[in-house]
Amino acid sequence: MEDFSSFASAHPEACDPSRVRVPGLGALPSLDGARPFELTADALASFRVEAPKDPSALPGMLKLGPEAVAFYVSFRLAPDRWGIYVREAALRTLREEYHRIVWRDLGKYADRDVSDIAERIEYSLVLDYLLAHNRVHFVVDRLAAERETRDRTARYAPYQAAWYAPAPKPVQAPEDIGNLEEAIANLEAFRSYMNPTYGDGIARLVEGRLDPRNVEEWKAFFVGGRFAVEMANLFSRQPAGWKDFAKFLNRKTSVGSTNYVRIQYSYNPDLLERGQRELARRIAGEAATGEAQPNPFRDTGSETPRVYLL
Repeated sequence: MEDFSSFASAHPEACDPSRVRVPGLGALPSLDGARPFELTADALASFRVEAPKDPSALPGMLKLGPEAVAFYVSFRLAPDRWGIYVREAALRTLREEYHRIVWRDLGKYADRDVSDIAERIEYSLVLDYLLAHNRVHFVVDRLAAERETRDRTARYAPYQAAWYAPAPKPVQAPEDIGNLEEAIANLEAFRSYMNPTYGDGIARLVEGRLDPRNVEEWKAFFVGGRFAVEMANLFSRQPAGWKDFAKFLNRKTSVGSTNYVRIQYSYNPDLLERGQRELARRIAGEAATGEAQPNPFRDTGSETPRVYLL
């Protein structure tokens, strides 16, 4: 991971704490008591939240999106402690909501006690969402910093002030989305939920623990797209911008022999390309010209910032 600890001191014009926002939250919340969370296989395998759940977490997501649970702090605001912060009590609440959603469909296909595996699956699903979403905020921050380093002109704060708002008109195309960054961040997380390979890896965790016929039902839920539909419904209740991730999706419906309506999602790469180009234009502070813009989001690597538990 590149060292950004000296960026604020080297570029104070781009790091005014009165202007730089925490995505989704605005002002920088207290980080007191935060501790590092190592994303190693051993740490993740044994991780569970012991703190009581936060009853305000789910209502908070209706107003703030996933930032009610986990948020990104820029190296502009906390040079020595920048990264992704996860609120443990809120994480437990969201994990239990995932459990409710998954178990509503798959509980009848658990012929043995698999609560230990189910908990691992649910934590994996939730953390994958929160980290993938907030990693996009880091990528935006880094792209703005690269531009600011070249021309010594603040880009990040003016971009946030201009575009971190609902769209002024009904959203029909990616270019119409007001808070495009949040839409793309939610899409990035949702793409895993649509991915059959990802779903198969999740479902395989119950192999050998359940009757083979029930294992197939778990695979059908995660690989066949039913879980993605549930998550699309969950994401769609978030604010404008966050819920506009759906503008990048293709939605296909079919009716089975029992009149069951099957819904499948896939993302539209052309629309995503347009959205990423538009976001890059906004970060750069350039006027819309109608001409094709370069897309710096194509090659952003896969590094995840440091993660902290609050």
